[in-house]
Amino acid sequence: MEINEDALKNFQSSKFNFVDAKGNAADLSNLDDAVKYTLRDGDAIVQDDMTVKDVVDTINDEYGKTLNV
Repeated sequence: MEINEDALKNFQSSKFNFVDAKGNAADLSNLDDAVKYTLRDGDAIVQDDMTVKDVVDTINDEYGKTLNV
């Protein structure tokens, strides 16, 4: 599973972040299948108990979209 480069840039520019169970920022270039991740908006939990696939799919699907204007 690979995170789309443009989607990753868009995600990193957003107000959201992923953390591990200890609250440490997730290293998006080195995700671990043994770890569950949490998507946060500041201190607020958006989605908890996410797998690596969930993290990759969320970034690619939500931040890799192209808007036609």
